[in-house]
Amino acid sequence: MRFAFLITFLLVVVLFANAQSERLTLPDAVSRSLEHNYDIKVIAVLAQEAGTRNTIGNAGLLPSINGNGGLNLSSANTHMEFADGRLQNVSGAQTLSYNAGISANYTLFAAGRAWMIRSQLKATDQLAQIQLRQQMQATISQTIQTYSNAVWQQQQRAATDTALALAKARMLLTQMQYETGLSAKVDFLQARVDYNARQSDSLALMNNLNAAFGDLNFLMGADPFNSYQVDDSLTLNTHLTPSDPSRLANSNLSIDIAKRNLELAHLGERISRTNLLPSLGVNVGYNYSHSQSQAGFALFNRSFGPSGGLNLNIPIYQGGTLQTQLKVAGLEAKRQELLLDRQRTDISRQYRTIWKAYQLAVSAYHLEQENIHFAKENLLIQEARFRAGIATTIETREAENSYVQALNRLFSAAYNLKINETKVLELESKLDI
Repeated sequence: MRFAFLITFLLVVVLFANAQSERLTLPDAVSRSLEHNYDIKVIAVLAQEAGTRNTIGNAGLLPSINGNGGLNLSSANTHMEFADGRLQNVSGAQTLSYNAGISANYTLFAAGRAWMIRSQLKATDQLAQIQLRQQMQATISQTIQTYSNAVWQQQQRAATDTALALAKARMLLTQMQYETGLSAKVDFLQARVDYNARQSDSLALMNNLNAAFGDLNFLMGADPFNSYQVDDSLTLNTHLTPSDPSRLANSNLSIDIAKRNLELAHLGERISRTNLLPSLGVNVGYNYSHSQSQAGFALFNRSFGPSGGLNLNIPIYQGGTLQTQLKVAGLEAKRQELLLDRQRTDISRQYRTIWKAYQLAVSAYHLEQENIHFAKENLLIQEARFRAGIATTIETREAENSYVQALNRLFSAAYNLKINETKVLELESKLDI
């Protein structure tokens, strides 16, 4: 019971040392990362761009309407000789002309190109949203793993402080025994060496914890110099069940993105094919023009009225560029199809590896949970034997080291389990958002 109390006390001491630091739970860290993470913000802007471009006008389904106007004023000296022998000389002859009009153009037929472009814009918008979700999933995963690392470093420091307290207790006891002539000085010196070594370990772990806080601050978009008071243990899920391969292929966001890229490539190929077909357009307008001149045949001219017409464009020969574009689009579709097959295979490989690692991590965690009780009981017995003068310093030191190592293995097993649990859920796209 005394050692259980000692561990609890040391964990409290570690937390008290960070009493001036802000309390940060894992849900808080995830929430801040989703709100302030730079990678998410960048992808969110790209998603907004894709949404902004996703309009029927940008697809070419609406007519284009333009207004135009002009004004011209000139002054010139003119000399004109007519066929009937007349002469005309005008100095400073002024000419004034102005015009205005409005026109509209619309493509009536282009082999469905505008509707395909509309589908392409929609698919691009949807792809951007999926990419945003994927980045959010990745950020959650990174935040959980980084936060877990901070907790693990803190737990290791607590275990080291436990070893420090045990070494100090043994050092004081051997010092008393040495001074009273009950033991050799070498026992006291060994205890002192162990005590100093544990202090060095504690300093190294403080540096690791500081680095973990730096990584966590970067993910949360926070001040890099912030420190936190994190949880003293990790919440673990030891009852995950493997996802069916067919369901995994439908739920994994990386595979979904590859599918959408293939869809976009096929749309691009279809759009390129329409460039080889005729297109028909219509234009209508209304124009007004006015001109007057002090010299020339027409002293005054004015016209106004509607106009309209049809434009037929038949691609005949463009140096093979249209055929080249179509061939390149087909090759891109083939490439995206290969990338999709590769992504499916790679995700299956990752899932198999990570799932097996998760199962082994669960087994290792349960084993260390059981082992810590044996290590604690062994330490209690050796401590009692050492006080009674039955056990040697070496035996007591070995029991202390075994207990601390078992404690570290338990914390490491919990951390390893949390990491693999997070990776499994990330591949299944089941991390909470």
